[in-house]
Amino acid sequence: MVKTATRKRGSVQRQGRRVMPAPRRATQRKVTPALTVGELIAAAYDTAGGESVEVLKLVTSPQMTRALGRRIVLVG
Repeated sequence: MVKTATRKRGSVQRQGRRVMPAPRRATQRKVTPALTVGELIAAAYDTAGGESVEVLKLVTSPQMTRALGRRIVLVG
């Protein structure tokens, strides 16, 4: 049985509406530069002046992760 809503001018039948789904954005992956991990670490050594601790900070930094689109983890 259909429910009715009462208004000033009389009763009106209720009509259900479906909510439209939100449009999904197609995310495109960033194009990563054509560098190998070895070249990246060599560049970090040049930048940091050859100090291992500074190289580790540079390569594993959040800025580097954002720039490359990937996270680098060094074990050792």
